[in-house]
Amino acid sequence: MKRIERSANKIAMRKLFLSLFLVATVAGCATPGKDTAIGAGAGAAVGAGVGALAGGWEGAAIGALVGGVAGGAIGNYLDKQAQELQQVAEAKRTENGILVDLKSSLLFSPDSAVVRPAAVDEIARLGDILAKYPQDRIRIVGHTDSTGSAAYDEQLSLWRAEAVREILASRGVEGRQMLAEGAGAADPIADNSTPEGRAQNRRVELRIDVPQNS
Repeated sequence: MKRIERSANKIAMRKLFLSLFLVATVAGCATPGKDTAIGAGAGAAVGAGVGALAGGWEGAAIGALVGGVAGGAIGNYLDKQAQELQQVAEAKRTENGILVDLKSSLLFSPDSAVVRPAAVDEIARLGDILAKYPQDRIRIVGHTDSTGSAAYDEQLSLWRAEAVREILASRGVEGRQMLAEGAGAADPIADNSTPEGRAQNRRVELRIDVPQNS
């Protein structure tokens, strides 16, 4: 009799797990973008795995629900932010967050890390949006073409990233949220043998994500 009862309990817990898993996934889908649903599903799967280790099927069910809702919330947070940023700059959702591409050919004069006056307003508007999202972690990555030495290009790209960081900070984005890096010419997106390609490679990127425990 006890064996039958244990078997029935296991079946019931499996049904509970499946139901909660679906709830978590649907909760994540009810958001502005498809990336949110992916985040919810991944969160549910991870939560289920952790919960299963902690407490069998019952723990897995609870973990799936918590993980799915958390993943969906982060996805919703990023979807909303990306939509706002797209009104100002070239921004897109990625698997891990948001990528904002600032064309350095428009931001800086050649061989300079001084932001052009016409570009300051665009960066300031980005800063006004980012300041509303204090959970963001923002990597500001500068890039150059390959016309200079590797050491110089790396330093120039860092100066440009720092110039963008200073403007963002002036609009209320906290310093603890931002990290400036110089990639030099190491990550081209176009052919450095043409003027058009070099112009595309002179850029600054904002790579935005959110800590998973947020």
